[in-house]
Parts: sequence; structure tokens; C-alpha cells
Amino acid sequence: MSMNKSGLGFIGCGKMAQAIINGLAFSKFKNKFKIAAYDSDASVLASACGRFKIKKETSNQNVLNNNRIIIFAVKPQVIAAVLEPLKGMVSAGHLIISIVAGVTVEKIQGLLGIKCPVVRVMPNTPALVGEGAAGYAFSGEVNDADKKTAENILSTFCKVMVNVKESEINKITALSGSGPAYVFYFAEAMLEAAARMDFDPEKAKKLVAQTFKGAAELLAQSKDSPAVLRQNVTSKGGTTERALGVMDSAGLKDSFIKAVISAKEKADELGK
Repeated sequence: MSMNKSGLGFIGCGKMAQAIINGLAFSKFKNKFKIAAYDSDASVLASACGRFKIKKETSNQNVLNNNRIIIFAVKPQVIAAVLEPLKGMVSAGHLIISIVAGVTVEKIQGLLGIKCPVVRVMPNTPALVGEGAAGYAFSGEVNDADKKTAENILSTFCKVMVNVKESEINKITALSGSGPAYVFYFAEAMLEAAARMDFDPEKAKKLVAQTFKGAAELLAQSKDSPAVLRQNVTSKGGTTERALGVMDSAGLKDSFIKAVISAKEKADELGK
């Protein structure tokens, strides 16, 4: 089998992999890459290949043999089991892009048995709707041309991309990687409050979703800090002050800070 220089192969074809494929499909780079994929779940693979009209590979080994750019999109708990059978198959000519949480470049290169070029990326699930945020780090083996290639791929599904040292990737995992779950957690609580107030759930969802969307856009565009933006909503003796007072009394802010730091510590553990 000969490696396709424009071949982009996915090892793992779950939601995040499909978000990337979808981003590429509607981007200016859609004709630049020949996309292929393999997933151990036959139904997931068949669904993705059918939906996006991409090549279905029959094994992870074939993904490597037939494609130059390889995206690892599997759970961190199975990375060793997935990569160990591929040891000795990767060349310095490959470009590896890993979106596997917590797994270091050093571990990936060790499992593959070669100091190959690796781009470690931490995207988040809003990539599913083209609104992703990602942090990424290059190993020393990635040349300038492949840095550009990797950034082009990331740009198709991420609105915000931050190039960092690899040592900072787990911090990004805790912030924006896990971050959507924090937002959904608060949205869940707001909708539960709406239900207890006997307010229409569909109307509540529309209002809550737009509130998060609008607040996020205001934060992105404003020169003010989140603290100032919060104060702008909080009138003395008003409803917002009452609500925030209940949160402060419950120690919510401190708990939330500890939670984010704990997520970073878990990412560190996953890499060991």
C-alpha cells in the first residue's frame, strides 16, 4: 500500500472526529484532503462514512498505511491498546494530530516507537456546530509546512485557536475542553428552576440558550473584565444581587474554582 500524500485518516470516528470531518467538508480546504476513517464500532464507522462520503478503512493499520496525516480521536483510556499494535508503522513523514485528552506527545511517540511529528490538540464540543475553541502544541519534529497544515485543519471547526506550550494543554482541557459541560450544568440548573416556577420548558430553553450565547459574545467583544460585566447587571438591592448572594453563601465560586483545577489534575493523571 502506498501512502496518499493528501490522505487524512481518522483513528476513531466518534462525535469529535465527525465534527472535524464536517468542518472540513464545508471549508475552503474541502478538496485538499482525501478523508478516510476507521473505528472499532462498525455502526459508528458505517454511519460516519455514509454521512460524509469518506473512505472506510478496514483497520487502524490501513489508516496509517494509506494516509499521511493521521488524527487520533479515541478515548484516553484505550490509547495504549490502540497504538501499541501500530508500533514501527509510523514514519517521520507522517503528521500525527492527537485530540486525546491528557495523553502527552512523549507517550504517543513512545507507544509508536518513533520521534514522529505530533500536534497535540484540545478542542471542545461546540466544534459540532462550528463554534469550537482549541489549544494546540507542536512537538519539535513538526516542520513549518505541517504547522500550517495543522492550523488549516483546526480552523475549519474552531473559532478560537490558541498555540501554547504542551505543558499548558491540560490547563486548556480543564478550561475550554471540559468548559461546555460547566455551561450545560448551569443551564440545566436554570431550566430546573424554570420548571419549579412552572414556566414553559421550551420558552425557558430558548431564553437560557440565548442568554449564554449573548453573554459569551458580550464577554468576547467587551474590553471590560467579567467582574465589571457582572457588576453592570447587578443593581443594588435588585434581583440579580439576591441571586448572586445565595450563590456566594453556598460557596459556589470557590467550589467552581476547585472543580476546574481538579479537572486539570485529572488530565495530568490520564497522561501517566
